[in-house]
Amino acid sequence: MAFIVRGATIAPMPNSRVTTNMRFTRIASIAIAAIALTSACGSESITVPAQNDAATVVDIFTRLADSVSHSGGDADLGGAYSSLAEAVRLGGRVSPVVITIDGVATTFLATAHQTEIAPLPCVPGRLCNLPLLATLNLRTLIAWQQDNPKRVVQLSSAADSDPIRAYLFPVLVPVAGPSASLVYFDGQGGTFFGSSGSQKVAVTTSNDACAATGQGRPTDAIFSSPPRCTKADFTISFSAKAEPSSFLASRNTATGSHTFAMAAQPVLGARFELAAVAPPLPPISVTPIASLSAELTTATVDSVVALTLKVTNAASTAANVTFGSGQQYDFYVVDAATGAHVWRWSEGMAFTMALGTVTIPANGSLTYSARWKPAKKGSYVAVGSLVSLSHRADAKVMVTVP
Repeated sequence: MAFIVRGATIAPMPNSRVTTNMRFTRIASIAIAAIALTSACGSESITVPAQNDAATVVDIFTRLADSVSHSGGDADLGGAYSSLAEAVRLGGRVSPVVITIDGVATTFLATAHQTEIAPLPCVPGRLCNLPLLATLNLRTLIAWQQDNPKRVVQLSSAADSDPIRAYLFPVLVPVAGPSASLVYFDGQGGTFFGSSGSQKVAVTTSNDACAATGQGRPTDAIFSSPPRCTKADFTISFSAKAEPSSFLASRNTATGSHTFAMAAQPVLGARFELAAVAPPLPPISVTPIASLSAELTTATVDSVVALTLKVTNAASTAANVTFGSGQQYDFYVVDAATGAHVWRWSEGMAFTMALGTVTIPANGSLTYSARWKPAKKGSYVAVGSLVSLSHRADAKVMVTVP
């Protein structure tokens, strides 16, 4: 029987983190300012952008995240923009590249990351008899159009031999095998996923420390703890076709398909090294279209906070909820003042890697619970989430520890 291991959060939205290759998030259409940086063809040498160029990119995506938050918009969308800002901030390096979409060569700005996660010792008393046995790597290209930053391409792969394909239907996730993921946000509200193609990402590492751009934000960041960051140079190429998904990307306006081609081009980036018990993830992810209502309640007894997540199917028909592993839910807690993660229920646990389905009858519900013992006083935000391939459901609540 195969197993997967869940661990420290290294990306913002936990309920969509189901398998290493299925890590996406959606970006909708919002009017924003354009970026104006120097462009270059793929065959030309790269001029290292000035530090304030990266700072400009960070500022643009930070303001996008703030706009979503202030308008009461989708938390996933705000988290995506925050992650994009953090991805550029941590590495501090951007490059012009040319990506041909539907036969039209377009200049994008890009950064690239190689994330390396070494095994983290199991937490005593937890079910973690199957920890990660070797360092796991993930290479990610993030590119956004210079004059329309809403138009974004993200390519992630663990190996050059992995073909590009998307999990367009949830039942294919456990059996499709290793693959690279391509996500395309068309800048008009449409989200597309690479359904076929090939890719190659080569990296040259160094011992030169990254020059982070500005201060980190008090939000869910890409990494659960500060990673070791060194400069890295990438050479990236890919060719792919992308299509809409039948169960990913809420409110997706995507229709038809797109073709992509990027000749081998250099991209400046960074190498991140850290220890965790979870596979590495790309910065942005997409959640399923179908949603279920959720309510999170708390009760404190003898300094232990009891968390209860109730997921309800309010529809007049049954809901078949698909899970990609033995894990069906998760809880985590962040410091309300800093956004730092302080606890996660699933950290250090191992779950069977087997597709499963739970049927929630019409007007029925599922209830999950966990117990958290705070280490100190303060204000916190507790979040409960369904970890499902087919449905999204999450809720949060403020917790004050006197």
